[in-house]
Amino acid sequence: MLRKLGLLLLCCALAHAITYLPSHLQHAEQSRGSWMHEIEHSEVTFVESFMKVLQNHAVQRSAEGVPGPEYAFVPQYLGSVMPGNSTIEWSSPCFKHASASISLNADKTTVSVTIQLDDRKTLLCDEAYLLATPFHYEILDMALISSKTITWTKTTAEEMQDLAVGGVRVFRFPKSVSDTISSAYETIKLFLGALHGGPGVPKDVAERNLKFLETYAHCEMPPRTASETMIDEDEMQSGDMLGIVRLDGLDPLIMWGTGSHLGHTAVIMRDESGVSVLESQVESNYWPQDRVQRTPFKQWVTWAKEADYNVVWIPLRAEIRARFNSTAALSEFAKVKGLLYGYHNLLFGWIDTPDSNFPSPLTSELLGVALSIADPLMRKASSLPSLWNGALRQRLKMEGGEEMSTAQLIAEGEKRGMTFGELMSVPEQDSWVYPGVRAKDGSWLYPPGPAMVCNVFVCRMWKAGGILPPGVNCGEFTPFDNYELAIFDTKTHLTPGCVDGDDISCQILGQYKISLPRANQIKPFPGMREHCPGTAPDYQDRIAVTSSC
Repeated sequence: MLRKLGLLLLCCALAHAITYLPSHLQHAEQSRGSWMHEIEHSEVTFVESFMKVLQNHAVQRSAEGVPGPEYAFVPQYLGSVMPGNSTIEWSSPCFKHASASISLNADKTTVSVTIQLDDRKTLLCDEAYLLATPFHYEILDMALISSKTITWTKTTAEEMQDLAVGGVRVFRFPKSVSDTISSAYETIKLFLGALHGGPGVPKDVAERNLKFLETYAHCEMPPRTASETMIDEDEMQSGDMLGIVRLDGLDPLIMWGTGSHLGHTAVIMRDESGVSVLESQVESNYWPQDRVQRTPFKQWVTWAKEADYNVVWIPLRAEIRARFNSTAALSEFAKVKGLLYGYHNLLFGWIDTPDSNFPSPLTSELLGVALSIADPLMRKASSLPSLWNGALRQRLKMEGGEEMSTAQLIAEGEKRGMTFGELMSVPEQDSWVYPGVRAKDGSWLYPPGPAMVCNVFVCRMWKAGGILPPGVNCGEFTPFDNYELAIFDTKTHLTPGCVDGDDISCQILGQYKISLPRANQIKPFPGMREHCPGTAPDYQDRIAVTSSC
């Protein structure tokens, strides 16, 4: 039972890591408790010693597409068994022959699924499986058995409809318990920069994330000789972009998923009050302000240095600067200032296709199951809006439906002939307004408005300022899409005082060098970035269609 509970928690952790963790880690600092204190302050702990033993026996899953231990706990999708007594077969590290079959009982509401494992390869080898739909899941520990049947009774019409479309999804966890625990531990260590008490990123955490980026996304950030290169504020103009990487597990996760070499973006604005930084941000252990905000540049730099930001300044080209209407952009900012960070569409600017945006072994089948499992847990844990249900309702063009679960929304999409992957890849529209949340006294806790993560907000400022065509949906952008636009100055590296930088950027902060390959190449066009693939680690499928997708 404990082993099964542990595997279930890891499955839920997948949904948490993919979706909720990047936006809500600021709350973890308040509740992490004394166990984290002990890990941080003791030279050698029992946990560390235990994990070293496990790591010595861990088996890497490179054959399944994960090049290192991080995220290797993610279960692999093997296929789906559909009503009608269908069967899928595979081989596994422990067994030469394995299969899953399904049967629908005479009452038409009872479903039975059987896992059969034959021809064990070694004696000391065990496996665990996840059988799931958006409505049900079961974890099977096959350590001591070779066959197991699970039965779901009294399935509803919605559930039977989902079974007819997607079947029971079959996933295999890593081949051993030690591999699974070790991988989860290695993954958590990437995020200690966000869980750490101070605003800075510990050196060992930064180095661990650097290695992760190089291995998983082929993104290198070599050390810099100087950590600060301050540019005269007079050179910064409205519309210029700031690109940021914080090596805390969160930005590297975004970079791995999207192929970006940036994890956060902000935009410069200049008026009679001076130079300010505008951004969509989340209050956290390293950033003191929440929501869409404006910060004087000097204050922003102070906070950025304390947070161990690596920052590049990316100026607009002279003729683009001349076209940029800062008055109109600031008018748009006044409308959205104070809006909540764009939780609603956190995933949707990244996922443009049903199956070609996921780093292996993540798939749309696994994501649908993970979000369905996480949905009721998240509803109980936070007053913030769902990270995905509102966006799913928008894609289904639903009025109301706030009470519907993720599983019910997936079923509604299937009723309309859309798989979950197809539903996720419906383009975000900048005209969409997400509902707010009111306090008991009637005031707005979170006012209604568009959903804007950091790079979407920057894009919308450019669009309001007139340098992007109206047909561009900024909600579909990632940080990569921002710096890929052919709107930047190509002589930035000649700016006096700029030591590190490339053709379009000047690095002003940080211990590690940011490079921006494929930057400044694509002329903006309506509908851009709505249907782009992008598969780690080289993203060659994205590069092949970059001028048209």
